[in-house]
Amino acid sequence: MTTDNSARPASFPPIETAGLPFHTADELGDRWRALMGPLGFSERLVWVGFVDRARALRRPLVQLEVPGPPDPDLAEGLVHLLSEICDRHDVTGSAVLLMRPGVDGIAPWDRGWSRQLHGASERFGLPMEPMFRANAADVVEVPPSVTRRC
Repeated sequence: MTTDNSARPASFPPIETAGLPFHTADELGDRWRALMGPLGFSERLVWVGFVDRARALRRPLVQLEVPGPPDPDLAEGLVHLLSEICDRHDVTGSAVLLMRPGVDGIAPWDRGWSRQLHGASERFGLPMEPMFRANAADVVEVPPSVTRRC
């Protein structure tokens, strides 16, 4: 992951808070902010974390490069794999962050990936937390077209 420290928010939580339990979408956003640190990215990645029974993100987190537009087959394959991992380990679901360059608001790319991943999670019965997007401006929730909470 590459960062551009010129676009740095006023403050973000210390990395030590990334593993704390969360109970709301705002708290999950704070966990992602702690993990992202200084904002400003040159790559398009999907970050995936698994949520344990205490409602904390478990490490390690998985990063998958997604340079192109939202891809239904890639989303389906990723969620299928996540669902198998959840079935075999002591986790209750997944949390996803979309990371990309830019300073704009929620873009069609963000909404498209959110729709694809949430739709696939519905089909596989995989509980998925609210999805977030990180760019050089902020970490924000991407409202899904399908709402499913863990």
